[in-house]
Amino acid sequence: MKEAVIIVLLGVLVMAYAASLCDVGEFKILAQTTNDPTVRKDVTLKWMKAHAKDCSNPQLVAMYNHLAEWLGAADNFEIRGLIYEQYRTEK
Repeated sequence: MKEAVIIVLLGVLVMAYAASLCDVGEFKILAQTTNDPTVRKDVTLKWMKAHAKDCSNPQLVAMYNHLAEWLGAADNFEIRGLIYEQYRTEK
């Protein structure tokens, strides 16, 4: 019985750690506080390349659905493609 509880707790900790690597709020703030669209594109692409692999599909969908609002003129096919490709991978 104790082993099962430990296994469940470890699973919860691993899931919480993975979720912390993909912080949608961090992505949003990064996008909305970078004024220059060229710089905004660069910093959000860098963030996405570093963190997308850790995002759940619901997190990816949330980001994809808000890209126009959060990125404005920096919204582009490259970042949309990264999100789409990551969404297609099995999780």
